[in-house]
Amino acid sequence: MSLTKTLAAIVLAAALPLAGCAQTATDQTAASPSSTATPKPPTMDVAVSKLLEVDRAHPDKVAAAFADIITCWDVANDRTETAAALRAQPLMIPELAQRTVEPERNASQALWLELAPLGAFSEPTIGPGVPVDGDEGTDTEDVAYRNLTATWTWRDADGKHLKADQRKRNIFLVLTKSNGVWSVADYVTEDLPA
Repeated sequence: MSLTKTLAAIVLAAALPLAGCAQTATDQTAASPSSTATPKPPTMDVAVSKLLEVDRAHPDKVAAAFADIITCWDVANDRTETAAALRAQPLMIPELAQRTVEPERNASQALWLELAPLGAFSEPTIGPGVPVDGDEGTDTEDVAYRNLTATWTWRDADGKHLKADQRKRNIFLVLTKSNGVWSVADYVTEDLPA
């Protein structure tokens, strides 16, 4: 099996049991003459396609895709925010992927309880990062440092805007290159003051 097919199989195997971000309006279920149009619930389609389409030869593209995926939640299916990070494991080095586990408690439980009955999902926007204290590091041929921010809005299962989340999250990433492929070696997230 080729490397591309093997990676695709791994991504799909890891992604299918998990929930993902919302589908676009073009992915909605068409109404039949005898039924009311009901959109599909958020699925892994978007997260899987993002993983498969990432140009791993460029650290900026890997960093942006990673930041997007880890802030893309479906509260009806994700127990915690970390569920999104689990979906991003194919972009991580094996050691980081192994260390990434869901906690017993969700730090955003109150918000999850509010939004779950609505079938809510997040829609992230990724932007430039906020400078962090200390030395962020200098890129080398095999190591890259990226600092991004994420904000997001919440939509219901029909895609209707529910509310903007007031949080802004800084995402600092360390990426490493092996055999021409960039992967996330470590990352830190921090919610910034509103």
